[in-house]
Amino acid sequence: MTTGEQIIVRVTADGSVHAETKGIKGPKCLDSIELLESLLDATAQSSAFTSEYTETSTASTTEVNDELHQR
Repeated sequence: MTTGEQIIVRVTADGSVHAETKGIKGPKCLDSIELLESLLDATAQSSAFTSEYTETSTASTTEVNDELHQR
């Protein structure tokens, strides 16, 4: 993710997980769903596009190198 991009995750008392992207423009935000599903070993039950989905990113190429470490 580039500067200003966020994934906001909320876990409710019943264990439901709700996530929202901020600053991620265009279809790139859909990668967040796949990432969260993989990390949580879960499947999205519903999703909706924010207004940022229809906006275009100013960066032409973004490289992301994420490493996940298990404890």
